[in-house]
Amino acid sequence: MEGVYHFRKETVQFIAAIECFFAADRVEHHLMFLKNWLNPPQNETDYSPQQHPAQLFGFYEKLLPLFEYTDLLFNQGLADPAFVKAIEAAECHLEKELILLDYWPKLLSNEEMQQPKLVFLDVFCFHQLASYKIIYKDWLFAGLAAKLDQEWDPQIYQIYENTKKMLEACWLIHERIISRNSFKSIDRQHYMAVFESTSPLVDQLLFANPFSVIEAFFNLDNLEGHKTYLKNWYRTALAEGSCVSSATDYFYLYNQFTQLLNAGYLIAEKKLIYETCGDKETAVATESDWLGNPHFKTAEMVLPYGVNALPERFAINPYQFIEYFFVPAKIKQLRVGLLEWLYAAFSMKSSIKILDKEFLFEQYENMLMVIEAFFLIINNPLAGEIAKEERGNYA
Repeated sequence: MEGVYHFRKETVQFIAAIECFFAADRVEHHLMFLKNWLNPPQNETDYSPQQHPAQLFGFYEKLLPLFEYTDLLFNQGLADPAFVKAIEAAECHLEKELILLDYWPKLLSNEEMQQPKLVFLDVFCFHQLASYKIIYKDWLFAGLAAKLDQEWDPQIYQIYENTKKMLEACWLIHERIISRNSFKSIDRQHYMAVFESTSPLVDQLLFANPFSVIEAFFNLDNLEGHKTYLKNWYRTALAEGSCVSSATDYFYLYNQFTQLLNAGYLIAEKKLIYETCGDKETAVATESDWLGNPHFKTAEMVLPYGVNALPERFAINPYQFIEYFFVPAKIKQLRVGLLEWLYAAFSMKSSIKILDKEFLFEQYENMLMVIEAFFLIINNPLAGEIAKEERGNYA
């Protein structure tokens, strides 16, 4: 409870009651306990509070103070403004909480999650504190006597629903005020671990020739065109209140990037070298084109056509970048970032600004380097020769 003692005495006591309640168990377990208390399970293998009177009484004793302090602070209007403000959250912050919190409220609306006080006010809209205390006392005695057989009339159901919503609102206060989990930095490793099981399947064509995906990518547009699309996507994802107008194009681009990542992994893992096939006249570039390009300082200084993100050593030998970069951890990180970009670019209410700033720029820079490396691999006839020579030196 460190950092909350500047609130009024009643508010601090309410926070202490919340901390005590959730110290006993997680919110989802409390909700299940409540459900099985008021609606005893028919299956004997399911947990029944009636068979554990000590736990049932302990739950009741911790639940009742939540109603009492909620009534005191919100129904009677004694909550200090600083506390009401502290438990609120902006809509964009809810997106971050969705990642950070172990439990996400299922009964609360977005407005109620932004302003939990609305939940507490609604609890006493039709039922006062005395009604809750009487009803829960009756339920306690019935549960302890194993004679709870409630008929779920509208009044019973409303009290049950109000209790569940109150517990979810108290959980948000716990995460925002007590544990402050709501304000932690996003654990990218955990997020990627959750996301990695969604890795798309790699088709047989990609297995047979990973370079075919890269060829198709640059047949679609040139290097500058792809980098412009990427820059526009990045800007749109960063901006709040805007989204892309051509959603189909960006979804297609997202799928193309995903396939590029798969291709890069296969190239790195198998140590493949791109072999130019077909007539020299139909090739995108020939060795003489590169050697005669005015952007070169030497035959090895390969920095043509807007290649400016890759470090010089990787521009000379893009295969070295592929082997360095395309490892599972980096691929998972890029895929997570691309999906975040996709969601943010498609939504007027979403933005990737909630994420770590260093990660945002690193993601954009990495994607630029990936595009440039693939461009050099299939367009620079010298790249394969340099890679073969270097690999021969280390053999």
